[in-house]
Amino acid sequence: MANQGCRGPNQTKSFTRCGMGPCQGRMCGLTVSELLADANGQSVSETGYYRLRPPFKPITLGQLATAAEDISR
Repeated sequence: MANQGCRGPNQTKSFTRCGMGPCQGRMCGLTVSELLADANGQSVSETGYYRLRPPFKPITLGQLATAAEDISR
């Protein structure tokens, strides 16, 4: 994707869905950043990392429903 103009992992994620699997980028995130950095001649810190969005740990629908009930009380 770097050869098509992708400068960062979030843009690559939107084009390829890399990082949207079961691990939510926890396993592939650093690799994606390193590959983009290498292809674009940047450091990994310049390239960046996936934006982290809650929930940071997968939760079940039951846990989510219970949390919603607790808030409404």
